[in-house]
Amino acid sequence: MTVKTSHGSFEIRELTFKDRRELHRLEVKTYKEEEIDIEKYYDVLEWVMAFAFEDPEKALGKLDDNAIDDVLSSVYQEYKGINKKKS
Repeated sequence: MTVKTSHGSFEIRELTFKDRRELHRLEVKTYKEEEIDIEKYYDVLEWVMAFAFEDPEKALGKLDDNAIDDVLSSVYQEYKGINKKKS
């Protein structure tokens, strides 16, 4: 699947049921007393990077760290959009 960002288009892996559940488990850990734990959020982005890209360095290595975070956030949002409850 392809995700389009302001930094270009990127080919990413499809999210399986098992992977979606693993991602959800990480997401739940980001919330602590109704606040987001930034360290845990970055753990989610690192998981997304490792999962989504066959070779993260090749796909993202030419971008600066802020741009990488932006791309990873877009991929994360794409994965969450894929998993909207279907009626």
